[in-house]
Amino acid sequence: MYLRDLSPYPYKREYQFLGTLSVGWLTKQYPYSQGETSEDFKKRLFVFCLNHVRQTRGFHVCEFCTPSPPFLVYAQRDDKEVWLGSAEIRVVYQGNIYAAPDLLYHYVIEHRYCPPDEFINAVLEGPLPGSPKYETLIKRL
Repeated sequence: MYLRDLSPYPYKREYQFLGTLSVGWLTKQYPYSQGETSEDFKKRLFVFCLNHVRQTRGFHVCEFCTPSPPFLVYAQRDDKEVWLGSAEIRVVYQGNIYAAPDLLYHYVIEHRYCPPDEFINAVLEGPLPGSPKYETLIKRL
């Protein structure tokens, strides 16, 4: 499912909160921004993937890998591991909510996807999942 970066999040009404923006919904049919991202960004993004939301019964494989993996994409950082491709993450910062597939981490690491600067700043400067501030913001939604 392709969604243009920073476009309104279009899914079910119960998951649409005012100001929710889409990031990282990539597909082979559309080019995407590529570049380097900082290690701090990658490290914090991984924390969001460990604390995903909207777990689904199905999964999405990476269309950019050749050959495509037959199942979920596995990612590991330090002593933590996560399967990617069947959930979403939420990043909350300065009144915006960013909705992204958890596969975003794989896109950044393996395919050099460079999300919009405002999303990178939100990941770097916003509260992390599990923190009291993040949990308070998410509960309000």
